[in-house]
Amino acid sequence: MVMTPESLKRALKYISKETHLRTKSYRMLSDGVQGEFLQAFSLMVRPKAVLEIGTFTGYATLSLSRGLAPGGVVDTIEIDDQRVDLFKSAFEMAGQDAINTYSGDAKEIIPTLDRMYDIVYIDANKREYSAYYDLVFPKVCHVGYILVDNVMWSGKIFAQKSHLDWQTEAIIAFNEKIQNDPRIEVTTLWVRDGLSVLQKL
Repeated sequence: MVMTPESLKRALKYISKETHLRTKSYRMLSDGVQGEFLQAFSLMVRPKAVLEIGTFTGYATLSLSRGLAPGGVVDTIEIDDQRVDLFKSAFEMAGQDAINTYSGDAKEIIPTLDRMYDIVYIDANKREYSAYYDLVFPKVCHVGYILVDNVMWSGKIFAQKSHLDWQTEAIIAFNEKIQNDPRIEVTTLWVRDGLSVLQKL
């Protein structure tokens, strides 16, 4: 079976429904406008390889796979193996067999990956954003992209310093880091919880 727009739509609908039924973290779902943006971005770039850090239930994974070049692949990493059956069922439903799944700590898995990526999508442990960024940067193609989700963190990044939690502090530090990195061009979009698009120069 080959993935079509219709099979993708069915699989994404399945993911959305099952995520709401099976998890308490459905707000983490990259559906709606964000999912459509990821599909459009992938179709525009036509990546040969995509790396996703944080599969969750696979919505963004499938969305990013839509524009893969012929023979292209998505490598996706998820530390919580309780959701594997959900997203693998969705990938099969979509007819998408170009997705490689990895279970475990992304900081340990990323160094073992030996390909270069046109798109990297980071949507995992917020405390580790800076570490993920440093690990993936050498694996991003020239003029490739790193997409980073939740950079606005429900507006908490604008709170007074005395009221910041550890995740918010980590995101603020990461945002400052990328703004001061001369190796990239940064555009931050007000899509859902904030999405930064970093292009490697």
